[in-house]
Amino acid sequence: WIVVQGRSLVCSLGSMVRDRHHRRVPSWRLAERALALCSCCAAAAAAAPRGASAAELVASPALAAVAMGRPEQVGLAAGADAAREVSVTWLTDDTRDDAASCEEVARVNVSSASGTETAFSGECLRYSYEASPDTFGNYTSGRIHRVRIRGLEPSSNYTYRIFGDPPGLQRRFSTLPVFSASSRSYPFVFGVVGDLGQTTDSEETVRHLDADPSLQLLLHAGDMAYADSDSRRWDTFAAKVEPLASRLQWMVCPGNHEIESNFFTGESFVPYEARYAMPALKPAVMEPSVSQIGCEHPWPWRMHTSPECSPSEFLSSYDWGNSFYAFTAGPVRIISLNSYTNSGPGTAMQTWLRQELEATASIRAEVPWLIVMMHCPFYTSNKAHSGERQAVLMRDQHGFEKLFRDYNVSLVLTGHVHAYERTAPVYLNVSDTAGAPTYITIGDGGNREGHSDRWLARPEWAAFRNGTQFGHGRVELVNDTHLLWQWMQNDGTVRSRLDVTEATQVAEEHVQRGALEASRPSWRRPLAARAPGDEVWIANP
Repeated sequence: WIVVQGRSLVCSLGSMVRDRHHRRVPSWRLAERALALCSCCAAAAAAAPRGASAAELVASPALAAVAMGRPEQVGLAAGADAAREVSVTWLTDDTRDDAASCEEVARVNVSSASGTETAFSGECLRYSYEASPDTFGNYTSGRIHRVRIRGLEPSSNYTYRIFGDPPGLQRRFSTLPVFSASSRSYPFVFGVVGDLGQTTDSEETVRHLDADPSLQLLLHAGDMAYADSDSRRWDTFAAKVEPLASRLQWMVCPGNHEIESNFFTGESFVPYEARYAMPALKPAVMEPSVSQIGCEHPWPWRMHTSPECSPSEFLSSYDWGNSFYAFTAGPVRIISLNSYTNSGPGTAMQTWLRQELEATASIRAEVPWLIVMMHCPFYTSNKAHSGERQAVLMRDQHGFEKLFRDYNVSLVLTGHVHAYERTAPVYLNVSDTAGAPTYITIGDGGNREGHSDRWLARPEWAAFRNGTQFGHGRVELVNDTHLLWQWMQNDGTVRSRLDVTEATQVAEEHVQRGALEASRPSWRRPLAARAPGDEVWIANP
């Protein structure tokens, strides 16, 4: 396997120096393999994303001074009924793993606007991950605490305190509205991001999302931390997004950078499944991928012949849990799918999806919008990740595109390609098809691999595309029939979004609510303005 800027390509070269019986390869055979390796690298480079990547952020010095047992990396997620359920997840350095101590520390106190306080308790877990001994080695997580808060009032503001929070600290969140045939509370607004990572551009994207007071929810279409087998990066990522994730329900789906196969066992998606709490229907069921045993993901990239731990093209068996799920958020039913699990007829995901679409069809009078989120795009005119096997199988042979059209999916949100692209409503490559969804690729969150700036010839369904700017998406559902989609990119022609005084005030508020990442000097710098680089009204099919 050859990996260039995160893209994996099977080269079938075998070991460069020794054969499968561990005998030394003759020099003439080594020369043959070296020539083949050069050709393979050239092929991978031709398909890899290009463009300057932003500087990677280092760990915040403020986090190094966190008191023992103090909650960190706090994140929220919506429950299946997002108007009444919220999950809170956080980590501490608590070394205990017994049930009695978990009962003591996995606690959240929630206060309503009227002052009524309710205590909730939860669960604790810890996971281990084994990367290649030649790269990052073994990792064991901090103690993960998770509390599910139920029985909340819709459209309400709450404050909450986690066990271990310093005296006087109060975090906050808001629940989502309930929609019914007789009750409408438009507009409903949420943010969309993909392929975020941990660069200075990633931080700017998070700050922009945080600075938009209208957002009620965030959808992340895969590729979160870019940990890539270095599990310490999951810790730094969760800290970097905490200012936003600790107050806004942040919903995710698995991307290829969440695969992270275990070097010794081939188990995949373990950190992703442990760290997030999406509204699961059943506990996760995973089967190890034997072909992934011995995988590597060195960064910075270097030539290697092992399998890639987070390959771009991949299929496995990872069902339920955080793999695929659905939830109701105000006027929209959101279905999150896994591009990297088996999706053929009779598989868990396809069987569940068909049942979910049937059930959703019966409530469209109350919940008129239907949006799908997944990582790999069905429609892309970018050279990066074009025609990958798992996406083609899901779309064509396994019939998912037909399901989306037959059940009037409004919008399909994806990432994977490090660019922005929006289609016209399209079905079977024919644009403006009645009842067809609009497909949006929003993989431009700011990750370290840079831009995907090379395009194929423009097909008729490609309404807008850009591969040179980082940004994020904004969806505003204004009524039952129309939404406003905006792709937000930096715009130097308008006044800064936040000046120094405003940015400092925002940062201090986050620190006071426990998000120490906002103590970084960068959170106090002026924030460049973002304006819609692409803006369009989309009709509900």
